[in-house]
Amino acid sequence: MRRIWSITASLFLAAPGVAQIPTPPASMPEHGDTQPVDYSRATSWICRPGVDDGTCSANLDAMTVEMSGARTPATHKVATDAPVDCFYIYPTASLDPTMYSDLSPDESEKKVVHGQAARLTARCRLYVPVYHQFTLPALRWSTAHPETKIDFEIPYRDVRAAWLYYLAHDNQGRGVILVGHSQGSELLRRLIAEEIDGKPAQKRMVAAYLAGNFNLDSGSFHSIMPCARADQTGCLVAWQSYLDTQDGPRFFGNAKPGTKPICVNPAAVSGGRAQLQTYVSKPSFAPPSDPPYVGLVGFLTAECVADAQGAVLRVRIEPSPASGLLDTLMKQYSQRPGWGEHGLDINLVQGNMLDLIGSQTTAWLARK
Repeated sequence: MRRIWSITASLFLAAPGVAQIPTPPASMPEHGDTQPVDYSRATSWICRPGVDDGTCSANLDAMTVEMSGARTPATHKVATDAPVDCFYIYPTASLDPTMYSDLSPDESEKKVVHGQAARLTARCRLYVPVYHQFTLPALRWSTAHPETKIDFEIPYRDVRAAWLYYLAHDNQGRGVILVGHSQGSELLRRLIAEEIDGKPAQKRMVAAYLAGNFNLDSGSFHSIMPCARADQTGCLVAWQSYLDTQDGPRFFGNAKPGTKPICVNPAAVSGGRAQLQTYVSKPSFAPPSDPPYVGLVGFLTAECVADAQGAVLRVRIEPSPASGLLDTLMKQYSQRPGWGEHGLDINLVQGNMLDLIGSQTTAWLARK
């Protein structure tokens, strides 16, 4: 048991795919160069079949750790003939000092893509377009100056162009799963509403996974519904993670008046509480022979819970010798008051996502 205490002491401090919000810049960031992106160029994609600088192919093997202390190696296997595609839009991660990022992804952006999306290659061909995103310095400035309006028009223009290029040149009638987090989810929400919902492309949508979204509710789409079964396709999985002990006002998971908030637990789409399959980077003191990731089994469970504010994924730390440390560390990793476990939205349920994507892919292919 002592080993579990040691492992959990730094797991979340090393969580992949989590960008920290920097100190506010002294003045509003300059706009930056935001010319339209040519998605026919390989350099306009972080990952796609035949294009990868290592961001999406680096070692993803893990050591599964259970509360009993049992350790089991888990080898990541890239699907050699994936039947569907994944179109992923990464969250706010760029540290560029401008309002919008350039088209040369920095290490922060690459880390997020690797930590959140690369594991999807076990289920699908992965497409990750570069886009002029609203940067972390710009986000910090706008947070410190509420009068500043966050303008996603330029990022959305790029994401839409990447999607249309993908449909015209790569899709070829294949099923596609859309995955986004935070800013990425907001951009995909609009893309789905304008380019997929009720359009021919909807037939190709296996599912959409929108984590840590800002304003997703029952009024967001017309014909795309929240998923309610593991074999349901063309539906939506959306969640915002908060510890079940976190109270007070929330930034995520709130619905507009007259609408119903959407929360679908990737670990239990039909409802109820279920065990999370969490992936995090291995701690520095782990044996050198251990793989680069750790998979937590049994430590965390979660359930979508609705209240007067809206609906969120309530994460429970299950009793164990490590529960106190997990509680402290997860709270420390909350980026801002009211944000909950926003930075860990995908990592907390990554294994559950893979299982659900597998079930939905099988169902979509059977109904095609």
